[in-house]
Amino acid sequence: MALLDRAAQRLLERLHLKVRPRAASGEAGGHRSEARAHGLEFAERREYVTGDDARKIDWQAFARNRTLSVRTFEEERDARVFVLVDVSASMSRGTPPKLEVARQIAASFGFLGMNQVDRAQVIPFADTLERTTPILRRRDDYPALESFLGALAPHGATSFEATARTFLQRFPGRGYVVVVSDLMEAADWSPSLRSIAQRGNQICLVRVRCNEDHSPSFRGEVELQDAETGDVLRVTVTGALLEAYRAEIEAHVERTRDACRRVGGRLVEAPVEVPFDQLLRQVLAPALEHP
Repeated sequence: MALLDRAAQRLLERLHLKVRPRAASGEAGGHRSEARAHGLEFAERREYVTGDDARKIDWQAFARNRTLSVRTFEEERDARVFVLVDVSASMSRGTPPKLEVARQIAASFGFLGMNQVDRAQVIPFADTLERTTPILRRRDDYPALESFLGALAPHGATSFEATARTFLQRFPGRGYVVVVSDLMEAADWSPSLRSIAQRGNQICLVRVRCNEDHSPSFRGEVELQDAETGDVLRVTVTGALLEAYRAEIEAHVERTRDACRRVGGRLVEAPVEVPFDQLLRQVLAPALEHP
């Protein structure tokens, strides 16, 4: 089954990632840079000064007003689009499973990157980075991306700290970084998000969640096994305990949301129970602009 149907692809073809100039990679491509150079789009005229390239003189303007001026251009840069996908064991939960929805979200951002002639790369992670896709630049690369995502299976435990550290070592440039995860690792994500942003990256964190993440249905004496570590806990589940659990989950998500906001990024919710065509608009709307 295709991760993105034709309707989803047609929607994505009309949209454009909003990439801040400082997050562009510096190579010719589809995003405007703050730099002025001989680029793709006319920016302004300014008075000619000694030393300017004579090839840039606007001779038509000189014929009109007898004043030498040069044309400057707004250089366009491409963006490196990195999509980090959580494949830890907790992503197996939900109906449909969280990893299934994460695959579709990753495919959507990858499609956008390729559609803008950017450099897109999808990077699975659990306790660290795993095998990545090659650099994806053309729409012809999309079938290979679908095949790669379709082969991902949930396993292991999440360590976003180790993941972020390895990511910054292996990918020293800057770009648009999308992290797709259920955030079920209890550790503080703030330092890692800050480290990624300090490199000049723009961050979008997509939280894929299911109802049982917030509202487990079990009560009474139960034996719980951690999906990621395998640890077993015997506990008496009461209404008060469930309420305390929900409060802790919500506090963790809000801390992470605030951490994203402080570094100029954002956290977007992606409930798996929402139909994907609706979810796609909900998740991507803050990240996109019409060209």
